[in-house]
Amino acid sequence: MARTIRASGITATDLNAHPTGSRVAAMTLIEMLVVVFIVGAGLFLLNGWLSGAQQEARRDLAVRLLADLDRALIRYHRATNCYPSSHGPNSAADATITLLDHDRTRPILEALPISVWRERGKRTLVDPWGTPLLYFSPASDSPWVRANNDRPVFVSAGPDRDFGDIDPVGLGDNVRSDDPGPNGFRLHQALRETMMIEEPPNGEEDD
Repeated sequence: MARTIRASGITATDLNAHPTGSRVAAMTLIEMLVVVFIVGAGLFLLNGWLSGAQQEARRDLAVRLLADLDRALIRYHRATNCYPSSHGPNSAADATITLLDHDRTRPILEALPISVWRERGKRTLVDPWGTPLLYFSPASDSPWVRANNDRPVFVSAGPDRDFGDIDPVGLGDNVRSDDPGPNGFRLHQALRETMMIEEPPNGEEDD
């Protein structure tokens, strides 16, 4: 046996220096499994982070949308001494058309992102989750309107797309134009600052 090894030019040292093919394959498989596990864990964490960031961006857009609509309602009331009187299933669409038809409020609605319009005709406003907004006028006898000093309210159903009509649990993530939710009354402060900027001196009407 030793002669065979010497004749072929292979020494015992050479045999020890080159592991068998199965051993190499086994080590490669373990390394591949480790790499796959690390990549999978990284993708899982990245997906969770992106999903959370996307939801936060949508909520911020909803707050800004409702803030602009409330600002339009304030401007409309200052110009006409009343609010859009709309009720029923198409109340938000009717109120939107009323605001679009008025010279003082049209620029605010035309400046809204195109993503919040369901149709090109700019009739139906939807929240960042794709649900049409609701509008409660002072004549609707809504508890939200009463809590808002009889001022109208636009409402977004939030991420779960549920207004809580059947199950009150659905109200938890609703976003209203009079209250941005658990982050505090940032909307009220923004509206106060907007009114201070837009309010003309000596109570005169602004242009």
